[in-house]
Amino acid sequence: MRVVTGAEMRSLEQQAFAELGLSSLVVMENAASRIVEVLKGEFAPLEGKRIHILAGPGNNGGDGLAAARQLLALGARVKVYLVGKRQRASQENGANLAILEKLGADLSVVDFGQLHRVKLSLTFADLIIDALLGTGFAGGLEEGWRELVELVNELQAPVVAVDCPTGVNSATGEVVETAIKAALTINLGLLKLGNLLYPGRACAGKNVVVDLGFPLQAEGIARELVGPEALSWLPEREPWSHKGTHGHTLVVAGSAGYAGAAALCGQAVLRGGGGMVTVAVPEGIYSRFSPDELIVVPVPETEAGTLGEGSLEKLHGLLKGKDVLAIGPGLGRSRQVVKVVQSLLSSWEGPAVIDADGLSALSTDFMRSVPLDKRRRWVITPHPGEMARLTASDPASVNADRVGAASGFAQQWGPVVVLKGAPTVTADGERVYINSTGNHGLATAGTGDILTGLTAALLGQGLAPLQAGALAAYVHGRAGDLAGAKGQRGLKAGDCLNFIQEILQ
Repeated sequence: MRVVTGAEMRSLEQQAFAELGLSSLVVMENAASRIVEVLKGEFAPLEGKRIHILAGPGNNGGDGLAAARQLLALGARVKVYLVGKRQRASQENGANLAILEKLGADLSVVDFGQLHRVKLSLTFADLIIDALLGTGFAGGLEEGWRELVELVNELQAPVVAVDCPTGVNSATGEVVETAIKAALTINLGLLKLGNLLYPGRACAGKNVVVDLGFPLQAEGIARELVGPEALSWLPEREPWSHKGTHGHTLVVAGSAGYAGAAALCGQAVLRGGGGMVTVAVPEGIYSRFSPDELIVVPVPETEAGTLGEGSLEKLHGLLKGKDVLAIGPGLGRSRQVVKVVQSLLSSWEGPAVIDADGLSALSTDFMRSVPLDKRRRWVITPHPGEMARLTASDPASVNADRVGAASGFAQQWGPVVVLKGAPTVTADGERVYINSTGNHGLATAGTGDILTGLTAALLGQGLAPLQAGALAAYVHGRAGDLAGAKGQRGLKAGDCLNFIQEILQ
């Protein structure tokens, strides 16, 4: 599903208007019809229901006014609040208001100095429609608007936002001070980016996308929401395939105290459909692995219990015959570890997943020393703190522009970036995939190790780095959703492993 900013949506609409000769009033009527269809599906019966509509002066308000007329025709008890300066109303807004006036609809002009009266009136609503500002808004709300938004948020009636909740930036999800907290947001035409990125996502509630009655030429939009349809990327498995057909991954992971990171990563490779996995660990933690499907190989270690320069001969030997390298979980960040990671990545020609402590090796000088075509075979999976270190930034800045941070690094340095968090963003510098799954239960130790293993498994089965990273994020989040179905607080990373097979089938 394509994802756009408000500005991009307006550009697509203008293109359609020019090419198809569409009338903006016709499109507004289509939008109103789709809004009413969603309301029927979510809040039926509408007949007799007290529906109060907050309408701003722009086309978002015009959508609300057109919907008001259609709701009146269905027998709903509609009250419309006109907010903002009417002399600034768009032509389409004014046309729909004139029709409502001729119908004798219940209209009132909001006086910001008398908001207590508005609050009293809104308390009688069964349903409130936010058609105030829509996707053209950015920045902070002016005082009267801010007070109105806070007033609405104090009410008990569910709120439905048209296109984007008032106060949310449709391009970034930014909220300055406050925004409408909707139970449902009806995205007109295409899904809006600000409704997917926090904190805007928390204000949007359930996102529903409706068409506008004409095709949009959105092929140039490089952002997509990843849903279950991404499972179609998985290659068919022939009946005569064998363990060597589906990839042999070398996992280089673990250190004293962090054997679990290596085990979780290796198990995730197998649960993700990988044919074989060899886990190379410091010899001091080798005895902690119980006999199972993992091929665990002890490697010489440093006095600190980590991999070091003395590990390199054996590790380079283990690279032979492998299809994918997964490196980083639980390794530690010592200078010796950095040298190990850099040495293996320098010599490895195949696809690689680099996570956790492995990311510490990706200095500017090292990245420049590796050919670009090799870096493009890498998938890196940083959380915001690690992304901040890679970009000499800070976690708050990364989270404020997750799409920009992931895309910018990928474009500059070549690897696919899977920026973990809410939501996880996967980018290659040209295209962006935004994940639709996951919950706060995944904010626990070890879940990142599972994501690394899943990504490696998909690379080993032939997926390109961008698709492998995006699909791994989807499956990872979906496994967390299934594992946390009876409670997300207290979810353990290992709980997710048992659901991966069910998702991938």
